[in-house]
Amino acid sequence: MNATSYMLPAACMAVAISASGLLCARTWRRHRGAATAPGRVPAAVALFRGPALVLAPVISGFIGPAREQSVRRALDANGLYPRLTPALWFASRTAQSILAASLCIVFFGARSAPAAAVAAASAFMMGGIWLRRQDIERERRITRELPAYLDLLTVCVEAGATLTSGVRLIVAQAPETPLRNYFERVLREVRGGRPRAEAFVHVAEIHGVESLTTLASALAHAEGAGMSLGQILRTQSEQRTAERFARAEKLAMQAPVKMLGPLIFCIFPCTFIVLAVPIVARLMEAFRS
Repeated sequence: MNATSYMLPAACMAVAISASGLLCARTWRRHRGAATAPGRVPAAVALFRGPALVLAPVISGFIGPAREQSVRRALDANGLYPRLTPALWFASRTAQSILAASLCIVFFGARSAPAAAVAAASAFMMGGIWLRRQDIERERRITRELPAYLDLLTVCVEAGATLTSGVRLIVAQAPETPLRNYFERVLREVRGGRPRAEAFVHVAEIHGVESLTTLASALAHAEGAGMSLGQILRTQSEQRTAERFARAEKLAMQAPVKMLGPLIFCIFPCTFIVLAVPIVARLMEAFRS
């Protein structure tokens, strides 16, 4: 009797957690394009902004300097800083974990304390996972789009325009992407009085993408040595295009290896079941007769 009384709440809890996970995954897939838009604060953080403002002064005392600097750099690279500071970021995640644990205890009682702890830890970790996903998606889009942007810059510079004019054209005509935001921030730095080469290097360090860092270093070296910017941009475009093709070939070679798991654990068992069931049924009929 006691085992049955424990199994029913556990089953209800498992069903509720599974349904919540499926709902969150479906919502994330539906709004994935909006969630990865540059500079957009996630809905979960916006909903918990009030509690985060209350918890931020307390949370800020527990954040180490190195951790705070890394989170600030990640938020700044994704266009969220200074609207979203590291203290507010950790405070909103803490508020989410508290709410998840409270809901678990309210619905399933005090006996669900271990499940509440798991729910709180999962809710806190979701923020870090989201931020890492944003970094990966941003770097992927920048790497994919950079050769086309460099080709456009090369045409502008070789046609007689300055590099700043080419960047201004890109910012005016390109759609809202992380790479376009990079060039827009470079323009803001130049308008603020920073030298153009230093602006490219500074913004590239904030984004932390290797291809942007290489481009900024090449442009700074070219301007310092008086070299032709058109030739430097064309060389960088060819290198980035070659790297993109190499990355595509690597992903294509990894595809068969990644397919082994679904083949072994999903497709092959189903195939064997479809083939074996009629044979087993006929053998059983033959043995009975």
